[in-house]
Amino acid sequence: MALDTYSILPNEFERLRAAGRRMYEGGLTTGTMGSMGIRLSGGYVAVTAAGTRLGFLGVSDLLVLTDNQLPVRKNGRVPVMDASVLAAALKAQPQAGTVIRVHSPYATALAHKGRGFLEQGAEHLECIGGVDYIPYRIEGGEGLAGAVAKALREHRAALVEGQGPFIWGKDIDDAVDHAEALEAAARVMFILDRDEV
Repeated sequence: MALDTYSILPNEFERLRAAGRRMYEGGLTTGTMGSMGIRLSGGYVAVTAAGTRLGFLGVSDLLVLTDNQLPVRKNGRVPVMDASVLAAALKAQPQAGTVIRVHSPYATALAHKGRGFLEQGAEHLECIGGVDYIPYRIEGGEGLAGAVAKALREHRAALVEGQGPFIWGKDIDDAVDHAEALEAAARVMFILDRDEV
């Protein structure tokens, strides 16, 4: 299958494929859990399709979206459930070339521990560029997508209560670097919390 004409160049796709494999092999994603949003030229955004295994990314796994988060071209796939969050975050953070959603064990557990635990370990998270905690249920009109987008304007990562992190990067490699750093920092926080040092 040919790459879409809406700016996913073959060399960029290979970087995305390699990053997906890196995320999978590094434990940042597992199975079909995890997603990517990529800023394209012309104001377009590409996201992974529902059911995508990031560790085995194929060309048909990326969907270029309209402003309404509908695929520009139909290929029988639908956007990942996080598509509106990924698109809103890319729109809100002009420095972001990519936003990823990971399901790594320690960062996801951190999202379950709550804001207080996150604040207690803030010094471990400084190297990431800031982490904000977002309640899963958002009252008012902005919804979860708006709340995550707002958080990512000032922070590198947004931890969604009981769900896990969204992380932006200048490009896919930068986003994965920060996801790895978040996972390592979260692990240290849990080790210190158990007094295993």
